[in-house]
Amino acid sequence: MTLPLLIAFLGACLASGLIVRATRDVANRRSLLDHPNDRSSHSIPKPRLGGVGIMAPVLVLGVGLIAAGHSPRTLLVPLGATGCIALLGLVDDLRPLPARVRFAVQVALASLVVATSSGRLIAGSSVLGGLLPGPVVAALSVVWIVWLTNLYNFMDGIDGLAGSQALVASLGLMVVAVGLGSGASGWLLASLAGSSLGFLLFNFPPSSIFMGDVGATAIGFFFGALPLFPEVKPVPVELVALALSLFLLDATATLLRRAAAGEKWYSPHRTHLYQRPVALGKSHLSVTMTATGAMVIVAACVACWGRSSPAVRVALASVPLVLVATGHVMVGRMERAGQARARLDA
Repeated sequence: MTLPLLIAFLGACLASGLIVRATRDVANRRSLLDHPNDRSSHSIPKPRLGGVGIMAPVLVLGVGLIAAGHSPRTLLVPLGATGCIALLGLVDDLRPLPARVRFAVQVALASLVVATSSGRLIAGSSVLGGLLPGPVVAALSVVWIVWLTNLYNFMDGIDGLAGSQALVASLGLMVVAVGLGSGASGWLLASLAGSSLGFLLFNFPPSSIFMGDVGATAIGFFFGALPLFPEVKPVPVELVALALSLFLLDATATLLRRAAAGEKWYSPHRTHLYQRPVALGKSHLSVTMTATGAMVIVAACVACWGRSSPAVRVALASVPLVLVATGHVMVGRMERAGQARARLDA
């Protein structure tokens, strides 16, 4: 990390920490608390809205880059859309909105980003961009952004997990952005990593505040739109997918499994891979630390991608599959052992 990026990282960390602490104190005074429900992995009401501290430094830095002439004004579109998603999440955190309203706004904003980035769709979508017609790539890009927006929110379920993913993935993708010469993307990713660390000071187990939709949906949208940022060589979508692959694999597999079983996939549940050990009595700290270790391995694969041969890239892309499969095997054994003890106790 270069000195300017380090300054951006540390500045965002400090700003985020101050904002999150102030937000937590205000939320506690006004009883703006997240009460446990069927999906929750916590049992004590705690304040939400911590994502305000994550997104504010990133958005302010982005506007500053544009004002200083270090990035074209077209960056305002994905940044502004990300800010709107954060605002939508903030409203939903304070007064829950109907799912159809949230979804409609997300589709509209994702469509706006894609429509104003038509000249960068091929570069940002990399391999697929060269194989599929432009309208198909555009439609898939909207689906990608909206799915990542909601997926990241689904995965924000235990202390420290979503914040750790934002921190680790941002650092891995920052290395990619710097290598490509994508200056604005590198700065924004450094800022997101720093602000995520500042948030984790209050969210790492045991947490005193949660991220909330204001943070989780905006982070997902930011990562989804990253390949469409106005860069000569934008961060390609496959590397964003690789950086977030543990979240992508868990959330997508869980959704498909619930749909295949005839369950209401959109209803609250606690069957994600990361939630199952918690249901067995494992602490948030142990699960988050294990997951973060896996995230670091994946981020290292992302950072090595640009200098790797095609054969090595295939191996790097398989690493998340191995990690998730290993996780399923280990958690399955824990569940079977628990069932066996329950039968003996009966």
